[in-house]
Amino acid sequence: MGTYVSSLRSAWRLGGALLIVTAVTTLATALLLGVHIGAGIVALTAITAVIGLTCLRIPWEQWDERLLFAIPVIAVVQVAFAVGLVDFVLTSLFLLVALYVALVFPSPRVSIPILGLMLVALLLPFAYSDQPTKDTALWVLVVGPAVIFVVVVAGRLTAGLHTSREAYRQLSVVDGLTGVGNYRALMTRLHHETGRHARRSREFAVLTLDLDEFKEINETNGHLVGDALLAIVGSLLDVKVRTEDGVYRQGGDEFSVIAPETSRAEAAQLSQRIEQALQGIRSGDIRVSASIGTAVFPHDGSEPAELLDAADLDLRSRKAGPRPFSRFA
Repeated sequence: MGTYVSSLRSAWRLGGALLIVTAVTTLATALLLGVHIGAGIVALTAITAVIGLTCLRIPWEQWDERLLFAIPVIAVVQVAFAVGLVDFVLTSLFLLVALYVALVFPSPRVSIPILGLMLVALLLPFAYSDQPTKDTALWVLVVGPAVIFVVVVAGRLTAGLHTSREAYRQLSVVDGLTGVGNYRALMTRLHHETGRHARRSREFAVLTLDLDEFKEINETNGHLVGDALLAIVGSLLDVKVRTEDGVYRQGGDEFSVIAPETSRAEAAQLSQRIEQALQGIRSGDIRVSASIGTAVFPHDGSEPAELLDAADLDLRSRKAGPRPFSRFA
């Protein structure tokens, strides 16, 4: 459904806080107004508070994001019952629900159905209330437009902020020339994969690639041709690796590939596949080739810097050897 708060964890915590606040406010309002606190009010506030506490403690990373949709629905139902059991003043709690929807579900595809549910809940007192119709209509006219305003306007603002933030994030982690990840993205992914594979006691491979004779290509054909070649290599690497693999440009003509759940033998096969693919690229009379170094977690290092150093060392040893492909005969 696409949550646009800072994180999925924040969405669950905000939802938990929303439910707890509506429950506590319902009970406090009943006490202040001298309303008899019967079994209905106690059960309503207790159930809502327990669900809210559960949301605060939930293992959010293991739950389907779509379950978040239940939080505003539960809140709407709780407030609707609270209005009937306590007082019309609690219709103001719909504003909190509207704010949560605007923050977490700014997409109209999700927010509009919830908005419709809130408006129906606002109109329900007309069906069962013994209060004058004028009093009921007054609360609807006061709270209804405010709810619509918050969901629509705040939702659009939140969506716009998310779009800007996502654009900035892309600029900060994507190499502008090749379109693959940059060095910052490489280090972020390495930190993630070392932690994840350490917890599962699994291997993953880091490949470091350096183009042969790239300096000569730049000097012979110009930097524009060199830049175009780097872009082609970046696109080719992105095609040749698996979906779960990551391609990154460290800088210059150096690229890295992170291959999760990959052994040394599988990394060697990936290196061979990349080398064969690069043979189809040429600049003038120079056939493109690359030296590829490999490091495998945790055997060659348990930290990102150690893995990159090990892969670079392997690359240099290979680069020092004879290269089978250079110029066309």
